[in-house]
Parts: sequence; C-alpha cells; structure tokens
Amino acid sequence: MDSRSPATERPFDLLVRKMGGQESAIELLQELSLQMGVRLQQGLWGIVPDQVLAAVALIRAGMTLDAVSASLTWQEFEGFCANLLRVHGYGVKTNIVLTRPRRQIDIFAEAHTLALSIDCKHWGKSLSGWALERVATEQIERSTLYKLKRSVKVPVLPVILTLLDSEARQVLGVPVVPIFALRDFLVTVNRFDEELAII
Repeated sequence: MDSRSPATERPFDLLVRKMGGQESAIELLQELSLQMGVRLQQGLWGIVPDQVLAAVALIRAGMTLDAVSASLTWQEFEGFCANLLRVHGYGVKTNIVLTRPRRQIDIFAEAHTLALSIDCKHWGKSLSGWALERVATEQIERSTLYKLKRSVKVPVLPVILTLLDSEARQVLGVPVVPIFALRDFLVTVNRFDEELAII
C-alpha cells in the first residue's frame, strides 16, 4: 500500500523544480549514480529518473528529510537498496517473513563470506538514541532468528539502512548506514571486526 498522500509531489518532480529543469536534474542523478555505483535505467525516451536518487539529491540540496521522506514509498526505498546490493555482488532476498515468532526482514543479502540482514528505514526525522537502540536490538533479534531457522552458514551482520545523508555509525554493534554511504560500507565491512554485532 502506498503511504504517500495523493497530493504529494514525487522526488524527481521536486528535484526538477529545484534544479530549474529536467536536464539539470538528470545530470545530477547521473553524477550521484556514478558515486553510488549504480546505473540509471534507459527507457524509450532516455534516462528513467530514479525516485530514491532524486530523494538523496534533495536531501543533499538542503530539503528537509521529513518532506523528502513523505514523497517516497517504502517499496521504492527497499527496491533501490536491494538493487544496489545486487550490483555489488550480493545474492538478495526481500520481504522475508518468519513465523513462530512472526518477524520480518526487509533484505537479506548474502556473499561468500558474510551476509547482511538489513532493516530499511526512510524515516522523516532522526531518531533519538534510545529509539535507535530499540531498532538495533530488534534487528539483532530478527537476524539471529533467521540465521537459526534458515541454517545460514556464513556470519550474519544486522544492518540498518537509512535515507539520512549523514555519517555511518554503529548502535549496539549494528551499523546504521545512510544509503549514500552503502557502497563504501560494502567495500570496508570486515566480518572479523569485534565491534560489530556479527551473529
């Protein structure tokens, strides 16, 4: 179900207005896509604008996170995150539902030596420390349950992936990674890092 109100303008439309035209907006999306390691899709009439990249561009241009988040669906954000992980060589499963107890994992991305159990959040504002700790604790629990129920052989790292354009950090050993920093995170994450909540 689409959580946006019908009157909400799409991120790309907002970016076109902010940049003064479609050509400038597409150039910015091309630059961002190169920095993030993804390709923009080509359609019959040229580049298909990506709403998540447009949202990242808007945040970087100073638009409030609340306004940008409201213009983007959770499905768009999760789909973009899953595609970005595939581009970087991960096998990806999405919207995994576990039973007894019922839990859901947004994305499970597995490579040869490490798997990432990802909770995608495109919050409209930054969370307080205690709220972020609660989210991290729940992600550790879901990831542990998934590894046991599905007999995952490689180490599993719980991760929270956000739309926020800020520095990556850790909460209770769970990396909180803004989507723009995912590429760098994937290159540098180390399954032997003792500070991480690896299961």
